[in-house]
Order: sequence, then structure tokens, then C-alpha cells
Amino acid sequence: MGEPVFLTLALTNLSEKNIFEVQGYLHPANDFEIQVARSSEIPKRFTAGLREDVLVPGVTFRLRPREVSTLRWPLCYEPDHPNGFLFDPQGQYSIACQVRVAINQTPRILTLPELQLNIQEPTAEEMKAQNLILRPECAEDLQRLQAHDKTVNIWREIIERFPKSLWAPYAKVLLVRQALDSGKSDYGEAAKWLEELVRDPADFPLCDDVFYLSATYQDRLGRPLEALRWLYRIQREYPLSPYIHASNRLFRKYIYQAGWEQRYSPWYVRE
Repeated sequence: MGEPVFLTLALTNLSEKNIFEVQGYLHPANDFEIQVARSSEIPKRFTAGLREDVLVPGVTFRLRPREVSTLRWPLCYEPDHPNGFLFDPQGQYSIACQVRVAINQTPRILTLPELQLNIQEPTAEEMKAQNLILRPECAEDLQRLQAHDKTVNIWREIIERFPKSLWAPYAKVLLVRQALDSGKSDYGEAAKWLEELVRDPADFPLCDDVFYLSATYQDRLGRPLEALRWLYRIQREYPLSPYIHASNRLFRKYIYQAGWEQRYSPWYVRE
């Protein structure tokens, strides 16, 4: 109950020689529309707290032959709900998505297959952990995958009191990202959580996020070869990760920047 659902849109160029440029917007109230409904209820538009008249800047993918690029959209936070969680009551849910894009300047409408979800009642132990986070600010943290300053202690309590809960890996990701983006020079606690996440990934749906946070951590420490190792692991183990894109900061810095890899990356980094 309440766990985020991640929608992934994969754009694939199956051509052997043609290049396609795909442009679109991501706001669910504009060109990316998501509707969520429980069984026997009227579907409602998912907004993630954004105003419907806001137009988020568009994204552009330049797909070379046989290339794949992906976008990921988390579904979790809905401010119209009392505790902020989109999937709060247990039961059957349906998710319908429609994307309006331009492919080589030609408008297209992409309708994605409808998804069916079964939200189950948590165990008694999981309920203890959920009682700490069933509040709008925590749902918003999960939506943007980063903790606010006012929720840091809540997520730390999840890690300490409920280390086996399904929420503990999420708490570690949220706090690691918050620490790395805070500008602090001491990442001791964040490094410990990263090590735990890498050592025991289980079925955690954000393993590529863990690898990317590891690359970010090594980059902050001035270790480019170690950062490269994590980026290559993302490419090798999660080829559909939304991080793999030339506009991504670390991939642009280390991999897609012309000449950088040839100058600094020895062959064994890829192994």
C-alpha cells in the first residue's frame, strides 16, 4: 500500500540508417496525461501536485539507428488525498496513459497499454513503518525521490527501526540523494547506506538509481575511474535506464563527451 509505481516509456529507433528526433512535454496535465482509477470509480487525472496550467519545458531525444532512450514517471504523490498517497486504499487500480509528441516535427499521439494493479493490505510489521510515513510530505519525497529537510528524521527512523521493511531501501535512496545534493563535504552516513544498497539490492526497483548515486558519490570525491565503473554497470545491467542519455550530467561528462573516454578510460574499467 502506497509504494510508488514507476511508468517507463521506451523510445526505440528500429531503422538501420535513419535518425529520428522526438519532442514532447512531460506534464501530466498537458502532453503527458495519466489517469488513475480504482475499480468501479471514474478515472481521475494524476497531477503530482503540479498546477494544470503549468507547461513544463519539453524534452528532445535524437535517436540514432538502433538506439533506445527511455523516460520514467513515478506515481505516488497526490495532494488531493488526505495523506498524500495516490495508492492508499487497497484494491484494484487501472492506469491509462497518453503521450502527445512530435516525431521529426510530425505530431503523433501515443496511447500506452492500460495497466492493472492490485494493491494489497500490508502486514502488521509493514503497517508500523507505514504509519510513520503516511503523510503528504513523505509521499512528495517518494514522488521526487529526494527527502526534504523536514522529513530526514522520519526516513532515518525507518532505517533504524524497520531495516527489513520494504520502505528501508527507499529511505536510504532519499537520504543519500538529499546528502549528495546538500553540498556537505562529509558523506560518511550516505556512503554507508550506499554500500548496504549495493550489497543487498533484492528486488528493489531503483537499482539503477543506486548505481547512479554511487557514480555521483565517486564523482564528488574526485574519482573519475570509479564513477565510470558505475556508469558502465548501468549501461550493462539496466540498458533501459532513463539515466542513459546524452543530456544526463554524468553521462555527458564521462561517456558522451567526445574524446574523454579515449583519454582517461583504460580498457579494464569496462570489465
